[in-house]
Amino acid sequence: MKKLTLVCFMVLSMALANAQVFNTGQTLKPGKISLGIEPAFVVNGGSDFMLFLHGGYGLKSGIDFGLSVGFLKGDTYIGGDVEFAVSKYMSFSVGAHHWGNFGLDATLLGTYPLRKDVHLFGGLDSDINFLRYDKDNDGDKDTDTQFLLWLPIGVEIGVRSNLSFIFEASVGLTDPAYHLIGGGVSIYF
Repeated sequence: MKKLTLVCFMVLSMALANAQVFNTGQTLKPGKISLGIEPAFVVNGGSDFMLFLHGGYGLKSGIDFGLSVGFLKGDTYIGGDVEFAVSKYMSFSVGAHHWGNFGLDATLLGTYPLRKDVHLFGGLDSDINFLRYDKDNDGDKDTDTQFLLWLPIGVEIGVRSNLSFIFEASVGLTDPAYHLIGGGVSIYF
């Protein structure tokens, strides 16, 4: 019942998903749950501290759901994604997020195992953000679209079979993509 409730929560939350990777190019096994916490710094001319909570559920072989919630200066990031295995060490995910504005996400990640318990990962992470604001001060909401692209690179270090440390940097490649540096712990059930 707990797993079914978690899956329902993730499916409902998917309409909301992923500007932060905190993931390798591998999907969760069916029925596996991951929970993580990640302090991060958003670098965009200055540095702002952000705290992310991450969750994942392996739906079936090669497919998992992910959910992230982030907190920054009273603003909340909420996002979710569906990740599909392309091969044993590569995945593609699509999702959506809300962080002041609604956006769609896509990420391609590859993983390179250095040892059984240490994996390097990297790829491309992209967002299409739909901005709504009153840019000409006429009282009407105007809409703009932003295309953002990042180069996520990181390492996952397995401490135990159910515990990993994940460190990553997402380098903004397009304007106004910010840089993000973070690291945290992920627990697997």
